[in-house]
Amino acid sequence: MNAITLRVKNAPGFRVDGSKLLPVELAVASRTELPRIVLQGAGETCALGDLFDIALIENEEPSLTIEGDVHWLDRIGANMTEGTLTVHGSAGDYAGIKMSGGELHIQGDAGAFAACEMQGGRLSIHGDAGDFAAGALPGDMEGMTGGTLTIHGNAGARLADRMRRGTVLVAGDAGDFAASRLIAGSVCIGGKVGAHLGYGMRRGTVLLTNAPSRIPPTFTEGGRGFDVFWLLFTRMLAREIAPFSTCAGHVLPRRYAGDLAVDGRGELLIANS
Repeated sequence: MNAITLRVKNAPGFRVDGSKLLPVELAVASRTELPRIVLQGAGETCALGDLFDIALIENEEPSLTIEGDVHWLDRIGANMTEGTLTVHGSAGDYAGIKMSGGELHIQGDAGAFAACEMQGGRLSIHGDAGDFAAGALPGDMEGMTGGTLTIHGNAGARLADRMRRGTVLVAGDAGDFAASRLIAGSVCIGGKVGAHLGYGMRRGTVLLTNAPSRIPPTFTEGGRGFDVFWLLFTRMLAREIAPFSTCAGHVLPRRYAGDLAVDGRGELLIANS
């Protein structure tokens, strides 16, 4: 097995599909095979060696590191099952789409549809994420179904749309329609939220550390007896990023149920209020 580092040499003038760049698959390739790997672009193709300088360390745990800004490289970590993939820069759209295992770390920003239909593993974005993070592809009925997405910056619109399972943590703000049509799972937002929070939400948990400017009219306040859940939930959050690591387990949040327009049984928790 090999540990591989790709350093950006030439940025193409078109978007490139990076779904072939997976740690385990590249780990078994030889020094002569790696530069010849063909990547599909927008009506064009390019070889890996044309885009990157390639460094390889043999007999290491399978890992892949991409050094440089690759906002033009889409589908990084797509269908990833194991290993570690790190991007020291920004990434394109569909990062971590349908990944089911392993770890994907993006030190910069990510484009739209990050963690789209993610099934497992861990994706961390140290900058901002675009629209539809942890959501569903157009026409599909389920978004994220497992794993953990951590966004240290802000998230765009439709965060966790149609999400069914898993955990989403956003340290900053989220755009309009956050947790829209949520089926299950946990969505935690540390900053401000846009309009139509929890639109069409059926089940699941949304945690806000700051009260929104307006509670959706189809959510009703109330609910008791979730002390044990809150204690366990905040213990889990204590292992994660701020501001969620500062949620006090013994201080119960305000709780709202909804979206009642769809007979929803989800819960909206507002901490520190």
